[in-house]
Amino acid sequence: MPRKITTEPIKRLTIELPESEYRLLEEYCIKKQHTKRQVIRYLIQQLKGL
Repeated sequence: MPRKITTEPIKRLTIELPESEYRLLEEYCIKKQHTKRQVIRYLIQQLKGL
């Protein structure tokens, strides 16, 4: 998936998960046909409304 051009600097995020949580994320992504990046970015964007 190509990145959109942005004027903001890009930061890299690495997370550690228990294998069971990682499997849940993978299963969700397959079911919804989204990448892990898309799902995590969506969740982070939802924080703006809090």
